[in-house]
Amino acid sequence: MWFLKNFEEVLASLAISVTVLIVILNVVLRYCFGFVIPWTEELSVICFIWATYFGISSCYKHKLHMGVDVVLTLLPERAKPVFRLCVFSLLLVLNTVLAYLSYDYTMLSKKVTPVMGMSYFTINGVLVVCFSLMAFHTLRFMKEEFKLIKHPTSTTPIS
Repeated sequence: MWFLKNFEEVLASLAISVTVLIVILNVVLRYCFGFVIPWTEELSVICFIWATYFGISSCYKHKLHMGVDVVLTLLPERAKPVFRLCVFSLLLVLNTVLAYLSYDYTMLSKKVTPVMGMSYFTINGVLVVCFSLMAFHTLRFMKEEFKLIKHPTSTTPIS
């Protein structure tokens, strides 16, 4: 259960850890022994891409992305949950469309990496996973807003 709750964080941490370890290993091998492992550059780039997208999804899950709340501050308290619900509805559409387009893009991935021979399907698959996770988190945000609309006495602000 803990792994599922922290899915994005665990995979982002794992991917960035592999990236750092592989780069350090390759630098040590290059300067101390005069050779490099040819596939390390490709794998470090792939892991960095995965770390980036899972990091984006994790920040979205915890509402850590920057936002402009000028309109929200001008609204009366009772209208704020409704406005946030509208914003989340737009974000749900956006994340769903991006997940769908990412799926199409991933399905068209026929190339392979030059050294490792890894399919770009594996690399681009992170797009589908992360945009789908962000759509899921948006549904969770919407559920929280519905609770605020249903029980307006609760003054817990959800940014």
